[in-house]
Amino acid sequence: MESTELITLVVVGVVLVIGAVSFFAGRIGVAAPLALTVVGVIVGAIPGIPHFEVEPSLVLTVILPPLLYAAARQVPFVDFRRNLRVIGFLAIVLVVVSAVLVGALVHLLWATVPIALAIALGAVVAPPDAVAATSLGKRLGLPPRIVTILEGEGLVNDATALVLLSTMLAIVTTSAESPNGWMIALTFLWAVVGAAVIGGLLGVAAVALRRRITDPVLDAAVSLVIPFLAFLAGETVHASGVVAVVVAGIVVGNQGAYRIRASFRLAEANTWRTVTLLVENAVFLFMGFQLWPVVTEVLAQNQLLGTLGVAGLVILLLVGIRFAAMPPLLWTIRRRYRQRAARADKTQERFSAVTEEDFQQRAANMRRLGIRQSPLKSITRGLRARFGIVTKKDKAARDDILARLAELERNPPPEPVEIDPTMRARFSKMFENFRKRLDQQNNDLTAERDQALGWRDGVILGLSGMRGVVTVAAVQTIPEGQPMRESLVLIAFAVAIVTLVVQGLLLPPVVRRLRPAGDDPGSERTELYELRKLLKDAGDTAVAAAATKAESAGSPLEPKALADVQAESDRWVNHLEVWANADLADPDNHVAQYQHLRRVQLVAERDALRDVYERGAFSSEAIDAMRVALDAEETSLDTLDGRSAE
Repeated sequence: MESTELITLVVVGVVLVIGAVSFFAGRIGVAAPLALTVVGVIVGAIPGIPHFEVEPSLVLTVILPPLLYAAARQVPFVDFRRNLRVIGFLAIVLVVVSAVLVGALVHLLWATVPIALAIALGAVVAPPDAVAATSLGKRLGLPPRIVTILEGEGLVNDATALVLLSTMLAIVTTSAESPNGWMIALTFLWAVVGAAVIGGLLGVAAVALRRRITDPVLDAAVSLVIPFLAFLAGETVHASGVVAVVVAGIVVGNQGAYRIRASFRLAEANTWRTVTLLVENAVFLFMGFQLWPVVTEVLAQNQLLGTLGVAGLVILLLVGIRFAAMPPLLWTIRRRYRQRAARADKTQERFSAVTEEDFQQRAANMRRLGIRQSPLKSITRGLRARFGIVTKKDKAARDDILARLAELERNPPPEPVEIDPTMRARFSKMFENFRKRLDQQNNDLTAERDQALGWRDGVILGLSGMRGVVTVAAVQTIPEGQPMRESLVLIAFAVAIVTLVVQGLLLPPVVRRLRPAGDDPGSERTELYELRKLLKDAGDTAVAAAATKAESAGSPLEPKALADVQAESDRWVNHLEVWANADLADPDNHVAQYQHLRRVQLVAERDALRDVYERGAFSSEAIDAMRVALDAEETSLDTLDGRSAE
């Protein structure tokens, strides 16, 4: 058989295995990554099955970027920002601590392994896998905050691990005895900050470009290219390509939702779901398949039992570190919430009565006193205040400004400060942004209170530290000829497969047993209803303004057109109101009856459409247009069905 035919046969076989295993895994209640890993281990053990190697650089540069980008696209930026401290602790601090402790353990047990090489192994096995944890979490119905934390951790921790790995390997290959702590810190800082800037710029540019594209196929092609551009751009400037990909994905996913055409975004979502299904599941299948060649190499050196013993100790250490980190993390979250709530109460008391006119006058007084601050200083001051970094100099400057303003207000000048229309409009925008920040602060505190993490959530977060594809791919970048390289590779494989299978199988019964508090479906339906009413008010205001503008221009709108628009908006609101108040536990509730009857109607309409299409009674263009309309109706109904089932 020719090599081309063999490759084609292998690809087709892999796709069929992925489809079959994913289908039956869903039927028996097991996550597909777990089942595929086990199947890969079993297939790899069959005698006569040819084994082949895949370059680790191929996994890290070709497979990892699209997987991370696809996951980052779905992360809500607001939720990511609210949990940034928790994500940073798990993805940076915990990864570094785990890597160092694992390195110390391996170096202690195997003195022939240099400490830098041992820490490199620790960096490989430290980061949990985003795909495995979040796929399990969503299937088990975990609270949204836990899913967001796991997604954010999995997206960021790979960058921490890979930067630490490359630094340690550089030390090993240059024969340096001990790393320079400041150099490591600066390297990591540039890797994160530089990559974040690059990813943000590429994300903004991608949204601006796709906003102007009118061809859906071209739009999908641009979407597929973005993660590779971001990764290569980050690596070119010696920053983290992983962080660049994640930031670009978050920017495109959140900004593109309001700027890219809806039909393009729907097509893009389907494209990325297909890519993710095939690529990530193939990776887990291949991870299990690769185990036996590694075992054979270690067995040939008579080091199998010792290596498996060290791997067991490393697994226990990693699990223990993660669980030990949960109590102080939860305590810190509660403590910070109390501090933020106290500051918010003071801020609310201080600014709740401030009107726009007061704000305008205060801004004018500041300009009269010559108090101005550059945008850069305002941004840096806001960032430092965000992270609680307020120096004595900051407090002294603030107190001085307040004292000067108070003196001016007590002794106003004979002539009042004049505010020209341009400046008034600018101050009005500043006041709007000021109020928006206050609302954001209050909403963040409300979300923190409503989604507070308890000990049950800590147990689930501790148990969700499954390792995966990055661990398996990264460990193979350790250069040949290093002491006990084969044993180190097997340890990484053992950590990835054991944690993925054992913790993955333990997580569902633990979640069912603990039953962490999630969002009440009834409250979510009510929230959707309230949100739709808010959007309706904004839409009605815009329609009224358009009607007034048309009338003043001498071309008034037809009353029937206005009535039809109003009726369509009212229909949506009335429908959601019924849905929000329905008792979905009753199988014969209004929503269930509506969905059933609407599906019966859609089936009949599709049958009628197919009949007239086969008869040739209408043009193909008319048939296609009506098919698209029916598809949109069915998609809307599927969405409602999914929400009702939650």
